[in-house]
Amino acid sequence: MVRRVFVDTSVLFPFSVMDLFLALSEDGVHQVLWTDELLEEWERVIVREQSRTPETARSVTAAIREFFADCRILPESYATLIDQMPGNDPDDHVHMAAAVAAGVDTLVTANRADFPTGPLRKLGVEVMGPDAYLAELFEDLPFEVTGAVLRIAGERTRPPMTPSDLLAALRGAGLRAFPDRVERRLQAADP
Repeated sequence: MVRRVFVDTSVLFPFSVMDLFLALSEDGVHQVLWTDELLEEWERVIVREQSRTPETARSVTAAIREFFADCRILPESYATLIDQMPGNDPDDHVHMAAAVAAGVDTLVTANRADFPTGPLRKLGVEVMGPDAYLAELFEDLPFEVTGAVLRIAGERTRPPMTPSDLLAALRGAGLRAFPDRVERRLQAADP
């Protein structure tokens, strides 16, 4: 069964991590679910951080809405759960409520302090950091995950990117265990 995940905005920076999560969804390795609030928050943050213009940020979220339309969590499915969510950050309550309502397996966040692990586990949602999640996914599906990494690198043309370049970008984004495991697999496969 394909894992269903909700990826917090904190994981969608930098683009190497976002691209990997979406490529894995595109390849059917897992399914990344999203809400309008998540994509709107991502647009605000990416523009505020001056990583994208408002127009290019909207084009990214428009592509997600189009290509992953079946992964949208409808607001009416989680609206009544928002006020029942644990934690001190009301802005994250909507993400937790959507994850619970959609029955995701894992909520992936780089900001674990705002997503109480114990209470969310009782609601059926595991909370993991991006590196731990991706490393676990790789252990379960090494061929499929490695294939996605190779595909992403192969599709990059401006600038061109090798698998090693992609893994270095992921390390630069704070991932450690995942790129190391993929790199060891690639080295073992290279005669």
